[in-house]
Amino acid sequence: MSVQSQIKHDIHTRLEQMSAARVVWEEGTMRAATTELYAILEQIYALYSELKAEVGKRRAFASLLTDLDLKIQANTSLALKVIRYVFGKAGRREDSYARVIAIAHDMKGPDQSFTSYVQECGGIEEVRRVPKAQKASTMSKDDYKKLALDGLAEVQVGVSTFELPTFIQPNTDYEEDYAVALVRCHDDGTGTIVYGCNEAGVIDAVLVSSGKDLDQRAQDSKAQVDAGDLAERRARDVREFTSKMITVSSMPNASINGTAIRTNGATAPHYG
Repeated sequence: MSVQSQIKHDIHTRLEQMSAARVVWEEGTMRAATTELYAILEQIYALYSELKAEVGKRRAFASLLTDLDLKIQANTSLALKVIRYVFGKAGRREDSYARVIAIAHDMKGPDQSFTSYVQECGGIEEVRRVPKAQKASTMSKDDYKKLALDGLAEVQVGVSTFELPTFIQPNTDYEEDYAVALVRCHDDGTGTIVYGCNEAGVIDAVLVSSGKDLDQRAQDSKAQVDAGDLAERRARDVREFTSKMITVSSMPNASINGTAIRTNGATAPHYG
């Protein structure tokens, strides 16, 4: 054997050893790690669902974070707060897990488990890729304010109509007939208006925030519906493909990828 052939043989041997180790890892360690990750995320999802449903638990959770002196920004999502506590860091992976938790909460059926939903969609990465509504870089505060004003103008039946108390009155110097109410939310799902503000700057800020939120919700809702359709189509395609594959595989004298199929103990000849 020449020196070149020996080197090639040694490289081939090492590559084969690495490939075999990769198979062992995929079938053993990686699969076990994935199963363990899903088990953790399933528990996180359960807690997240409880916190989303009960304001009392959300307050207790927020108080706990304060007691533990955990510094979390006010605009951090609830899912990300739980994820960061459990995983102990704030990286891109944690952002992905939080997004998957939130999407599953909005998209999966009530009788389906978190793990089942994620696996059905093709895994964590596939769920994470559900398109998020793109924020138009050209949208200004005035644009968002107009979105809110136009959208809210369509609301014919509000949550409640009442006589305006003295502490909630329109600002006669402001171009729109709006005021901002401060609402105390109770554990039983009811609310109490405790104060009002008609400062133009405050109203503007709330309208801009409302426009952003309404726009995001509308776009995310459409994206989630499209993602649900995509998952359904992919599941249907897999079922159809599997049916065809099995039908072809069970046919005598069939071949797959140019290789004759063995049927009834014999190898069917390949004429292609």
